[in-house]
Amino acid sequence: MSRNAKQRDTVNIRQVAEKAGVSVATVSRVINRSAAVTSDIAATVWKVVRELDYKPSLAARYMKGHLTGSLGLLVPNLESSFFASIATGALAEAQKHDQVIIISSAEGNRAKEITAIDALSRSVIDGLIYIPVSTGDPLPEVERFRHLPVVVVGRREVFKERPNIYVDNVKGGYIATKYLLALGRRRIAFMAGFWDAPCSAETITSALTLENAGAYSSLDRFQGYLNALEEAGIPYDPELVVVCGYDFMAGYNAAAELIGRLAGVDGIMAANDRVATGVLAFLREQGIAVPTDISVIGYDDGPEATMAHPQLTTVRQDAQQLGKVSIAVMNRLLAKQGNPEDCDCEEAKNNDDVVVDVSLIIRASTTAKPGAF
Repeated sequence: MSRNAKQRDTVNIRQVAEKAGVSVATVSRVINRSAAVTSDIAATVWKVVRELDYKPSLAARYMKGHLTGSLGLLVPNLESSFFASIATGALAEAQKHDQVIIISSAEGNRAKEITAIDALSRSVIDGLIYIPVSTGDPLPEVERFRHLPVVVVGRREVFKERPNIYVDNVKGGYIATKYLLALGRRRIAFMAGFWDAPCSAETITSALTLENAGAYSSLDRFQGYLNALEEAGIPYDPELVVVCGYDFMAGYNAAAELIGRLAGVDGIMAANDRVATGVLAFLREQGIAVPTDISVIGYDDGPEATMAHPQLTTVRQDAQQLGKVSIAVMNRLLAKQGNPEDCDCEEAKNNDDVVVDVSLIIRASTTAKPGAF
């Protein structure tokens, strides 16, 4: 164990008070942002806190009912406009309540997610807004926040004892597929995006029955895709499914695989807008006309949708609204602490989930299939 790690494990509030030349009560008031401390004394105490790397017990702070005005936000990847927009919405809502947010990114990697959880668990925060990297299995490391409210965003039934806030992805997959069908498209490909795929294209239907299926937004969208096909009386063809990632090259490569092995595709539902832009690039290189030969629909309605050529028809999920709602739910939990001395955060459990609606934004990447009507 490093010297700093040993020091952090042994440092207590009395040592901070002794080195700062103040009382324990004064250190407590400084850490809790009490107005009853002069700025000079506060500066001295914070200097010692940093020098000793003192970390107040989150559990103790919560049990005593002290709030810092700081929240943690863990996102899978800030390069994604969807997750960045969630952060933007959360920041805007938090500012209304004079709260600050500490943002950390897992960079789409489970190991880095664990590292970020560890760092946030040692930060002085009132609660955690958590957007898991969708690996399906809840990380046991989140148990470190058992004494604090945790709001799960963008996933369904990942932590069933915590509030989950997510968009209606089943509806999203359904309305996108139904629209392509209404345009006369019948060979509609589905690109299932995953950080860590729980299935292959061949086994995706069986993945719908997994206990943790709700952790994967693409499985919900796939269910909507199947619902629309069934409603239209069109048999499901597993050859039309491609499992891919979430970025431009994932879309490019998925389109190359699909078009390389299968003829007659006339519609594509992409995993997100970034994937859709990769699809458009490949189709353009191959001289395949969009939207007449193949119509393409994205998902998110992020900046890529209007920058693409042609501009993307896409399923709009209001990412900023997800962020705003997450803060509203968090503050509801914080306000329901009840008797601080008796609080074990049970009031943060078994809350109703919040489902945010989706809508279809129609642009130039879709059109009626020539000769279909």
